[in-house]
Amino acid sequence: MEKPIIPAMAFYHQDGLPAAWKQGIRFAGKGGRFATMPDIVAARLATKPGDLPWETYFTTLTAEYCGWSKSGKLILIVAHGIGPMSTLEGILKAYSWEYNDRRNKDGGRITQQEFWDLEAGKFGEVAIIDLENYLQRYEYPFLQTLRSSEAKTDPVFKARFGPQTEQYIEAHVAFARAWHWEQKDIVPENKCKSSTYAEFVERRSFQHQCDGRKNSDPYIVTLGDAVSSYKYHPIEAGYALAHLISTGRLSHLHHEGNESLVLDVNCHEWSNGVRLVAIQAGGNPGLGIDKGPDARNLLHKCWRHLLVPTEKQKILGFRGLVKIGIQWFTQYPKLGSRLDTWEPEFVVTSRKKIGKPVMFRTEVGGYHGFFKFAVNEVKAVAPPDANAYFFISQPHNEWNGGNPTHQTCRVQFYRIKADTSKRLMRADSLANDYDTMMRLLTKDVA
Repeated sequence: MEKPIIPAMAFYHQDGLPAAWKQGIRFAGKGGRFATMPDIVAARLATKPGDLPWETYFTTLTAEYCGWSKSGKLILIVAHGIGPMSTLEGILKAYSWEYNDRRNKDGGRITQQEFWDLEAGKFGEVAIIDLENYLQRYEYPFLQTLRSSEAKTDPVFKARFGPQTEQYIEAHVAFARAWHWEQKDIVPENKCKSSTYAEFVERRSFQHQCDGRKNSDPYIVTLGDAVSSYKYHPIEAGYALAHLISTGRLSHLHHEGNESLVLDVNCHEWSNGVRLVAIQAGGNPGLGIDKGPDARNLLHKCWRHLLVPTEKQKILGFRGLVKIGIQWFTQYPKLGSRLDTWEPEFVVTSRKKIGKPVMFRTEVGGYHGFFKFAVNEVKAVAPPDANAYFFISQPHNEWNGGNPTHQTCRVQFYRIKADTSKRLMRADSLANDYDTMMRLLTKDVA
């Protein structure tokens, strides 16, 4: 059965922006485009907290540039879907300043002439902010969380969010007040057994009660700038700073003795995760945004359709196991002493427990937050007739003088059989197979 396609779809890719862009542009098709920040604002105004537009981060084709104006003033220029960073080529050119020399350079750059062309309106209409004046506006510019009254008059926020900024603030404030009113009656657990806990609960309840009242002025947004700080970073001669603008999910923020329902709006750095929204011709993100393909989720949901014929293995070997729903699989093997892959490979056709669970112990290899070991270490403590293992507890660290030395974890051994005539496609391969992912998304194949 065909599922209806929402004309706006989010695209994330583990390999970053170019890979996400190439898949998104295929979805957008002729006459399509990528969402700017005003598009995300429209999607949020058409929905409510709990829906996708509020609950994830997005990278947009709104770009922000910082440099010296033709008259010699330090200014910001915000452009929605136009200008040097409105194409993949332009984005890569700007950020190549960073990814070609990660040791010494942060952020993107455009040339001084491109910046002046933006200022002159040669690419189209842009917003221009006097940055020298803006930096005097707050004690800690680009570090403070803004109340709704401050957001209403903040020129950077208004430039980034576009023409529906006021409507957005009204919607966010209404949600924030309702959230605060609910929070005032919630008593957090006293995990630290603090002697001042009762005082904290009273103070917290009072703060939420104040911010939940009608006509309150709650905190709603945090504005960030670039890693190459607008205030402290000297701009190289002949260049201007250049970044795409991203926005995070609505979150419960603890800040300066307050708790607030806040989202962040920041400059996108090259190393940040990317989630672009592709919009088909005539599409309107205000009508909804599909969460888009997630290779790992699709693999788990639709594994029966992702088994690939392969040469049957005569010897299975000693394998780790992984479970999807009620179905067991062998894991794709790993090499050396490292984390298990937890990637399903062969379907297990029969499984029998061998003995009772035992405690597996291994030396810490590198960072103690990662459970690394060689498969032969597990095999060494396995019963002779076992050919598979599955960890049934979380690993624990053993310490000596403040240093982690060993890790332990309970393991159950099995004797299994598996169908080695077909193996499950790997998540990395599926993530790069646009056609297969879209087929699984648009057809009821689970």
